[in-house]
Amino acid sequence: MDTEQISSYIMRYLDATSCNIMEKTPVYVTVKLSEQADRLLTNRPYYWGFIDRTGTEAETMRYTFVFDPDNMPPDPYRAPISYVTAPSVPSNPVAAGDAAIQRTFGVAPGFNGGSRGPDRIPRENVNFGSRRLAQIMDVAKESGRFVSLYESLDSESEVQFARGRHSVAYEPWILLNVKLEFACDLKREEVHSIGFSLISGTLHTNFMDKMMQCSLTPKLPAQVHTMTWRYTLDQAVQQIEQTLTEHVRNSDEAWAVEASERLEDEWDRLAAYYEPLLKEEAENKAKAKANEVTVTVTDTDTEQASQPVILTIVVNEEPPDETEQVVTDKEPNQRTLQEQYDLRRNEIEWQFQPRIEMSIINAAIIYLRSNKVMT
Repeated sequence: MDTEQISSYIMRYLDATSCNIMEKTPVYVTVKLSEQADRLLTNRPYYWGFIDRTGTEAETMRYTFVFDPDNMPPDPYRAPISYVTAPSVPSNPVAAGDAAIQRTFGVAPGFNGGSRGPDRIPRENVNFGSRRLAQIMDVAKESGRFVSLYESLDSESEVQFARGRHSVAYEPWILLNVKLEFACDLKREEVHSIGFSLISGTLHTNFMDKMMQCSLTPKLPAQVHTMTWRYTLDQAVQQIEQTLTEHVRNSDEAWAVEASERLEDEWDRLAAYYEPLLKEEAENKAKAKANEVTVTVTDTDTEQASQPVILTIVVNEEPPDETEQVVTDKEPNQRTLQEQYDLRRNEIEWQFQPRIEMSIINAAIIYLRSNKVMT
């Protein structure tokens, strides 16, 4: 995103959340946040908890959002502010008493919010990649995930027509913006916007582009009524899912075949490394097990000749080889060689296995005039 796109995006968000624009330039904007924006952006849960419990009037934060930090003019120099120096003592006795209190407790200038000092407005860079821009995008995405909109009657002729008919019927449509991810060790994404009529069952692709040409409002216009749904949301989503599934089936599968071949190559390369080690480890374990116990039968001493023969177990302790020494020195939480091999196979499968993932970006219920023709 360039500076102009970021500026347009931020201004749209501030306007949508009813923030008060104090100053606007091509480089920055100074704004007093609305209550909605302050709750979402400033991370002040204790303050807003106090406001909610006491019913006190809230004082929202003010910010300067900088679109282009390189061209941002520096702050004017301000002399240090003394918090303990009182102004000159007036002749009025009441004012003199106030001045004495000021000398005792100090003079604290007004605070506008932020950590840069009194009468300072905190500055936040919102250039691409900044933390604040990412936060605003996340908040906007979450807040606008599900919306309900109505087609507005803008022109006077439409309003007069609605009044003449007493009421205009609005047809409900469900809009789903869906992202398809064709993923393996590479990734390709497709965004599909599909609209489905909950009255007629008509389905349109590229529905978002059509809605961008309409004037929509979150409030139901006057002289308008909404029609009763004939399809449920589950039925509509099922129809849209079938359409996307058919699209996936008709798409080119060459990428999946190539990804499967790369997966087999990686597995073969991994097996060429681990299988000799596993074979050697198995042979060493078999050899150690064969030599683990040697049972010998010995006669008793001459003094105990009358006693029965005793079976004596003698363990031949041979010095362990290097592989056994490594196994002995391993910590309990360390994985065995077979576990390492299985883990690496699973990691490679997750990375190279071709798969298609579908996720909903956002959804909307949009009410349009029932006689509106979609082209």
